[in-house]
Amino acid sequence: MTAPGPAHSSTADLTAIPSAGEILSEVAKKLELTPEQVERTLAEANIALESPTAADRRLRILRLRASGVKHSGDDFTVEQDLTAGVWAIVHPDNSAGKTSLLEFLVFPLRGAPRDLPPDVRSWLRHLSVDLAVAGRPIRIVLDVDDQPHPQLRGRILTGDSVDQLLAADDSALRLLVTASGNDEVSRCIGAFFLDSLRMERTNLWLATGGADGQGAPQVHGWASYFGACYLNPGGDEILLGDVTAVGLSARLMDVFVDIPYSTALTQLSVAGKREKKTITQGQRRAEGDAQARRAERETWQTELADVNEEIKAVRSVAAQDISPLLQAADQAAAELRGKRALLEEAEQTLTEVSAARMRAEQKLLDARETWQARRVLGRLDPVCCPRCEEPLGSGRRSEEREQANCAVCTRPLPEVDAETAEVLLAELEQALMGAREAEQEAAGQRSTAVQAVQAVLADRREAAADLERSLATSQAHDRLRKLEIRAAELRGRLAATGSTPLVPQVPVSAQVLAATEEAVRAAVDASARQLFPVLNAQIVELATRFGVQNLDSVKLDRSGKVNAVKAGVRTPFKKLSRGDRLRMRIATVIALLRVGADRGVTAHPGLLLIDSVAAEEVAEVPARTLIAELQAIAAELPDLQVVLTTAQPDLVDALPPEHLITSDGEHLF
Repeated sequence: MTAPGPAHSSTADLTAIPSAGEILSEVAKKLELTPEQVERTLAEANIALESPTAADRRLRILRLRASGVKHSGDDFTVEQDLTAGVWAIVHPDNSAGKTSLLEFLVFPLRGAPRDLPPDVRSWLRHLSVDLAVAGRPIRIVLDVDDQPHPQLRGRILTGDSVDQLLAADDSALRLLVTASGNDEVSRCIGAFFLDSLRMERTNLWLATGGADGQGAPQVHGWASYFGACYLNPGGDEILLGDVTAVGLSARLMDVFVDIPYSTALTQLSVAGKREKKTITQGQRRAEGDAQARRAERETWQTELADVNEEIKAVRSVAAQDISPLLQAADQAAAELRGKRALLEEAEQTLTEVSAARMRAEQKLLDARETWQARRVLGRLDPVCCPRCEEPLGSGRRSEEREQANCAVCTRPLPEVDAETAEVLLAELEQALMGAREAEQEAAGQRSTAVQAVQAVLADRREAAADLERSLATSQAHDRLRKLEIRAAELRGRLAATGSTPLVPQVPVSAQVLAATEEAVRAAVDASARQLFPVLNAQIVELATRFGVQNLDSVKLDRSGKVNAVKAGVRTPFKKLSRGDRLRMRIATVIALLRVGADRGVTAHPGLLLIDSVAAEEVAEVPARTLIAELQAIAAELPDLQVVLTTAQPDLVDALPPEHLITSDGEHLF
């Protein structure tokens, strides 16, 4: 057994880790935002960037109690106290219950057993484990109803102290949570440990996941983390964890070495990939739409060119079909305009001669009335004024007789010549007859003009009707109308889709996630560059002590690869022997504990469960060496608790008898 060498050196002097505020300010400055805007954007992605603080993930089993009824009808009871250090579940026979007893610890710790035989599980009626979880006294109780279809019920209880927890029954403890059913019990236990150990579910991006096969996050909870406590057997090719998932081993490494901001980096990576997927899908849709639009536009443009060519040809045919009818219609319209002009002229002439006839009639009538009035009034002998009835004096009457002045108005009386009057009246009657003849002639001309207009109007209507009928029945014209409508539709489509689609802009949220991931990754990488060389040295030292031969170096990286060199040859982890794989797993976990203890943090729970520790060995010496070294390291790390199983009692004869869980009977319980 070799004492710890130089690899066990201080790692407390890590490079100054930036605070969350400093990272937010750096990102905000880079993107020309405020830290509040960056923080709010991260919160929208369900990411809270917090300054790292030392973790306390100590987990120690204090007591196991189990009871039930076997298929034989025999009752069984298990009660076992445990402390720190190395414990061995030992029995030389197969199927004696070693793995089942280990699984009794795993069931309440993991939320579900990993390798508990179904028949043994059906025996269980009560299972409880008392724990110290980050120093807090906790009891996890699982009960199974004795029914045809058993129902699992789970409770998590707490007390005031470890002593009170171990001394009290369930009723004296405080109930934290209760659940029913396998799935709900598993969820409650997982949520409790994640919360108590200050851990979060891990989202890992699966590039081929999702309904569309283009990537989706996979969520891993406490059961996946517990794989760093319950180590895989040597035949398994995964370094840490019992779940095959890309990146999970690396995630366990980051968590249990307590690299600052490692959880935030995982969240940012998944959120960024989800955002990138959304942007990529949007760009693909936009590119697909643009390509489809270009193809459509090319089709429409080709069709529009063809339609325009056909329109020209059809227009020529359509014009030839109706040109005679158009000419006839134009001639009828011109003739109608001429006839209407003649009608207007005839109407104007008729109006003028009618007015002349009316004036001749009025002159004749006036002359006749005047002549008759003179004849009558000339024989009158008025005695008074016909207006005011003032009597006419003798002087007026004498003057009228002597001087021929009117006794009423004193004007000279006109001479009345009957022959002259008759001649004048005859002339007026002759003029009237001429006017009447002219009126009759003008009326006749107007009537003729009206008839001509009506005849020409009928001709025009007939020509227009012929044209309409021709247009309505012309195939060329109908085709032309359809082609013009189609051309208008195509021009409208081309105009509506003519703008070049905009390239989707990278949203601010994606920029914030990318910039924050870059800043956080820089902090994580800086810490890893200091922690991993120390971790590598620890693994080499421990693995050599555990019996790995010719191990020159290992280079553990954050992808979960060991990159071992044995006897100068690079040897992948899966190419190591089954025994060396188990030793390498144990060495890795112990190295995590050592580095954490040296930094003053307990990032790993400090619990190791190993089933069939010697099953991978072909000789007794390597297995004995491994167990002896584990016991020596347990003395070095007081918080380490190891529970292993073996079918070879001689391998653990160096352990204290009180740390051996065994039985002289055929079975352990």
